[in-house]
Amino acid sequence: MSNALSNDQELVSDLVACQLVIKQILDVIDVIAPTEVRDKMASQLKNIDFSTHPAGADPVTKRAIEKAIALIELKFSRD
Repeated sequence: MSNALSNDQELVSDLVACQLVIKQILDVIDVIAPTEVRDKMASQLKNIDFSTHPAGADPVTKRAIEKAIALIELKFSRD
């Protein structure tokens, strides 16, 4: 890495890297996973009880889970 980045820039680059990897994983899952597996992925996240799960105490994590559900459902929507 040739440039020194600020902490915020490093965080943004980490997020972009994660998004790129996630897109690749979703593309693979879209090809190899049956519908039942895709449905289970979203269902597992939807079944998290935020009133008792530690993720419920952290609004950033809770929002990330909501986004993950939306991403899975959008990606695998056959409409």
